[in-house]
Amino acid sequence: MGKLQHYVPRFYLRSWAQDEKIYCLQGNQIRHPNIRGVCAENYFYRLQELSPEDVDFLRDGIIKDSPNGLKASYEELVRAFSLPYLAKRQLEASGLATPQAIAEIDHTIIELNERLHTSIEEDFRPFLVAMISGDLSFLEDVRNAAMFYKGLAVQYARTNHIKQTKLIMEPKRLQQYLRIANPLVHMVASNVGLSLFADRERHKIVLLENSTSTPFVTADQPAINIATSPKDTKLPAKFELYYPLSPTKAMLLLEPHSDFFPADSSVPETSVYLYNLRMAAYSYRQVFSISPDVLESIRDELVAYMSCFSSDALDERGK
Repeated sequence: MGKLQHYVPRFYLRSWAQDEKIYCLQGNQIRHPNIRGVCAENYFYRLQELSPEDVDFLRDGIIKDSPNGLKASYEELVRAFSLPYLAKRQLEASGLATPQAIAEIDHTIIELNERLHTSIEEDFRPFLVAMISGDLSFLEDVRNAAMFYKGLAVQYARTNHIKQTKLIMEPKRLQQYLRIANPLVHMVASNVGLSLFADRERHKIVLLENSTSTPFVTADQPAINIATSPKDTKLPAKFELYYPLSPTKAMLLLEPHSDFFPADSSVPETSVYLYNLRMAAYSYRQVFSISPDVLESIRDELVAYMSCFSSDALDERGK
């Protein structure tokens, strides 16, 4: 049996669950599973063995152009993610390997990255609780603000990067990407989080209230950039996040003079409907709601909604 690893925390999904069960739209089917079984894959965080070429790719493609203050930590991350495989190879070559020693190393390969993500999620958890209660005062503390933006960026990058990359990469390059995805996601999230933190006086965070009969939905890609098309694969020109917090609350992170600034924090049903369709359009595989009726409506409308957007990946291939 594999080890099921979650890429959206269960404490987040509980706002849409009743008795630990949640309505889930996946592959045009609406199910009612336990939250333990959604937003999860066997060995999702398992470390892959990095080749020297993979490490060079990370250094040349990501670390070199990252903020100077983060480069040393990225090098340490690469070393930490490489060390278990290095130790395993050295132990096997020594002839002193025992089943117990190999099992301990394999345990680290499976769980090291999961523990790192869990730590980031737990740091973010109090901010989620605060926002649901309408409180943004935690942003006044510099340390809390830094952790908040890092946690938000991780939720944005974790599955979005994988989904978008699979759309455009050739099979050989995709295999390399899947090997480097674990450290890469942390680097991308840290770069995005630091940028948001540095720009925190410029952008605006808005908490939305939903008092309509239609609840907000969420998905296995819960933080989405609403300033782009769901089909875009290029680097976005603008970065404006929508992040549902519960069936009745949501957060917007907006640039100055954004087209998405709401007239009022209390959103009308038409806006809830459009936010829900956009959340489904950006989903990795699964969309969640406290109501099966809302998921049925999304399922019936999603294809028509997606046809409104062009795909830059397809546009590029057609040139």
